Amino acid sequence: MQTAKANSKSKQSGKTAVRTPAVSEAVAAQAQDPVAAGSPDMKPAEPQATDIGAVNPVAETSPAEQPAAHPETDVRLLDLNKIVNSTYNPRKNFREETLLELAESIKQSGVLQPICVRPRDEGFEIVYGERRYWGAAMAGLKFIPALVRNLSDAEAEDAAITENLQREDVRPREEAAAYKRALQSGRHTIESLVGKFGKSEAYIRSRLKLCELIDALAGMLDKEDISVGVATEIAKYPADIQQEVYDDHFAEGCYSSWKTARIKEIARRLYERYMTKLESYNFDKAECLACQHNTANQVLFRDECSGGCAGCQNRECMIRKNEEFLVQKALKLLKDDPRTTLATAGDTPVAVLEALEKEGYHVEELEYYLSYYDTAPQMPDAPQAENYVSETDFAEAQERYEARMARFAEQTQQLEFNVSEGRVRKYAVIRSLDIEFRYEEIDDEEQEVTVDDGQGGHTVHVTVVPPSPLEALMQQDRRNRQLCYEHITADLKYAFRDVKVSNKPLQKEEQQMFYYAVMQRVGSDTRLRQCGIRPKEGTWLTDQEQLAAAGRITAKQQAALIRQFLMNFFQSSAPDYNCTDDTVTTKLLCRFADLNFTEQSQSVQQEYLKTYEKRKARLQEQIDDLTAQAEAADMEASIAEAPDFEPEPQPEEPEVQPDETPDAAPQPLIIPMDPDIEPDTRMPEEMKAAA
Repeated sequence: MQTAKANSKSKQSGKTAVRTPAVSEAVAAQAQDPVAAGSPDMKPAEPQATDIGAVNPVAETSPAEQPAAHPETDVRLLDLNKIVNSTYNPRKNFREETLLELAESIKQSGVLQPICVRPRDEGFEIVYGERRYWGAAMAGLKFIPALVRNLSDAEAEDAAITENLQREDVRPREEAAAYKRALQSGRHTIESLVGKFGKSEAYIRSRLKLCELIDALAGMLDKEDISVGVATEIAKYPADIQQEVYDDHFAEGCYSSWKTARIKEIARRLYERYMTKLESYNFDKAECLACQHNTANQVLFRDECSGGCAGCQNRECMIRKNEEFLVQKALKLLKDDPRTTLATAGDTPVAVLEALEKEGYHVEELEYYLSYYDTAPQMPDAPQAENYVSETDFAEAQERYEARMARFAEQTQQLEFNVSEGRVRKYAVIRSLDIEFRYEEIDDEEQEVTVDDGQGGHTVHVTVVPPSPLEALMQQDRRNRQLCYEHITADLKYAFRDVKVSNKPLQKEEQQMFYYAVMQRVGSDTRLRQCGIRPKEGTWLTDQEQLAAAGRITAKQQAALIRQFLMNFFQSSAPDYNCTDDTVTTKLLCRFADLNFTEQSQSVQQEYLKTYEKRKARLQEQIDDLTAQAEAADMEASIAEAPDFEPEPQPEEPEVQPDETPDAAPQPLIIPMDPDIEPDTRMPEEMKAAA
């Protein structure tokens, strides 16, 4: 069979590659004194002959049928020791048992087909036929018939790939490596390989996939523990999935073995279990229709996609598109209805939460399971005439449908009213693939209030109505501002623990802070009066009045003590909750940090202020939208009550000029000393009497 193929190829190329009696006899003569078969890595023994003469083949056909001799090729008996291994052979691994069988065959019958070599330095390099070369060496031959061709590197590589792919005994992974080598050379494409070897595109692509098999599955394929078809189906998927399939279904002791399953059954299981189906996602798939990662556009998945169901092999792209879809849909829902609260039930992609938080949107985590919350009323389906036997039945169904529609409209209207009044909270719950609405009824709260009736007062219970959506947004803004300065206070307090106190001269603001802190530590208004510090009006000194009355600087030796005192004061006195930049202590803490630890302080404040400004902007958008909706509703109501009234045209608002700039981000403030508050220099009556 091999000889016949060689004769056929020789006739096509015009080269003589027929085994001749002369060559056969020479090879057989060498086999009389064989050496012991060894490893494929062994080098043939030193030859007894030193001269290599050209072999002139004797024709086995008539002279008219003999092909013309090629001037650059001839068959010779070559010294095995002057032949080096191939660098182009796709077959890199040879099983020893098959080489031993080949060596035994060579001992009996000789080398039936010459190998191909090309001149290299003072010897020859194998182009193809390396397995026959090692078989001859293991059989003890000193010489081997070889077709000598003057080939370039590119020609040698193509010849090696072609010869190995045309052999019947080539293994699947060796065939895959040959195709891959041909494509990597840049001289071939999938289309050219299809034309060259007569294989289909699907066949070549499936073979190429075998190069991506994990080692465990590749070893099973080489040992024929799994078929080529099974290996090809598994090779369609990434390495992590291959490993999971091997561990679960092919490894020793696996729970559910697939070793005996049919190829089509394995293909179906793999696709259903591990392929990400595009129909599961709700983002726009227009770009996916022509994408190369769409399995519907791949010849390897034609059977799986015959029903129109396609999957995506580019998981990163699919996840990114899904996350972008969720973010954009959440923002649109919030814009359409500012009363909506973004929420998560725990399955929202982390990237989506981070993207929304980064833009200043707050995503609330639900306290209960999703089933706890109500859904919106469901619109009934309209009856179809073709589904009813008679017109009477259809008319009755139509009446029932209209009644259900009336009830649906009433329920929807009541739900909208409750949401507007703040009695029902509307959630847009961001799930892993889509967003769905849920509703929660807000119950009225009861609070205890002390009423002064002139007789010591008494406690009464008052029902507190839930705030409206507009009030709730304003409360949320106040709370966001408090959260901002709570974080600033906490981080600056932490920074105070590790900061080294400076002994540089005190600044005027630091002196003011020190005496304010002293007055706060004194706490007793009586002692402040003894110091000559009195309120302008009333009984008690307010924080603002104490700050205005404070301000003295000491010597350099006192500077370190004062600053240490200030840090201790802020650590113990700055509020951790419900504070803003209007809170004097919080404001001074920030300013003290700015004066002494500028870079660290600005870093902390800017981080949280940036988040607050984004949240404030988003809440303001919702407030503006709700205000506009309320004004529009009032306008519609007034028009309905007075249909003959024509409203006067309102002047158009001036357009914002391009040179107008947005308001700058708020900076930490400090309240200056009130010039109207001065220390009380009047001498107390006790001191006058003593004088």
